[in-house]
Amino acid sequence: MQIEQVKNKYNRDISGKYNNDYERERWFKNDIQKAGYDMTLSAIKKYAFTHAYAICFELGPGHGTWTKELLEYNNKANYDLLDISSEMLRLVKDRFKDKENINYIESDFLEFASEKQYDFFFSSRAIEYIPKKEEVIKKISDLIKSGGKGFVITKTPKYLRSKILGRSIPDFHSGQIAPIKLKNLFLQNNCENIKIYPVTMSWPFWRSVKMNMLLYKIFENYQLNLISQFFSESYCVVFDKK
Repeated sequence: MQIEQVKNKYNRDISGKYNNDYERERWFKNDIQKAGYDMTLSAIKKYAFTHAYAICFELGPGHGTWTKELLEYNNKANYDLLDISSEMLRLVKDRFKDKENINYIESDFLEFASEKQYDFFFSSRAIEYIPKKEEVIKKISDLIKSGGKGFVITKTPKYLRSKILGRSIPDFHSGQIAPIKLKNLFLQNNCENIKIYPVTMSWPFWRSVKMNMLLYKIFENYQLNLISQFFSESYCVVFDKK
């Protein structure tokens, strides 16, 4: 997967496939998606909103679904939002056009350069679309001040299960990273107190909102383990910068 594919896909699909309402198409089109939204919001409130910060960097804000929650948690902080898609940034700019504490950046994350450092780094479901994970995590670490914190949600790889079930993995979704590997990359880049929790859960045998939510209730307060990872669709990494 190339980063240009990601940019071109979202630039094309925002006004076409998503009809300029990416948030609805992503989170509120059906009950399964709504449950995923509820689980994600619960995890963010539980594990991301735990401390004060003055300046926050959000990677991949999308339609501003979680930016809205960040602003509600701390509307006095300054926010830098970076997205590679000009069309996605158009949506989020329009959504928060009355907010003077948001700065918008259109850039490939790995090409982004800044002398600024942040108290808090936040990203939901973006890093799986960026190749060169070693460079991604180094960049994240470099952007955070010493003593700052980070919160990253990303997709849980299911490559082995898909292989066993005879399902192919689209190239667009081939950049997912295993939790232990991601944790090790953060450890190698001056981060500590790293904890990993399940975010969205998925019952693999048939589509069931009740089973998905039940799994989340069972595992939400515990760090990711072999059992919860089997059912996890996405997970979060919480860490401190040394």
